[in-house]
Amino acid sequence: MLKPRNYYFIILVIVFAGLPVSSCSPKYKAAKAQREHDKRMELRRKEGEKALLKGKERHIQVQSKEARQRMKQTQRQSQRLNNNRNVPFYKRWYRSIIKR
Repeated sequence: MLKPRNYYFIILVIVFAGLPVSSCSPKYKAAKAQREHDKRMELRRKEGEKALLKGKERHIQVQSKEARQRMKQTQRQSQRLNNNRNVPFYKRWYRSIIKR
């Protein structure tokens, strides 16, 4: 028969052995839930982008032929103007500061 002191010692060992296991498990569950949440958010973002592109295509299809030609012409003109535009001075200054 064990003495009462030994029972207390055995109980303490079991309690301390169980502490690390119980304290680690919620972290893993939280990380897994976070990954699943991130995955769902990424899918939602991709679906939103697809819907946006579909809406743009639909908008163009609904227009008359002359309107589509005007839209194409203004798009080309704006691209031509924006491609030849200089970088703003504050961006150039910031870039030169970072290079130092």
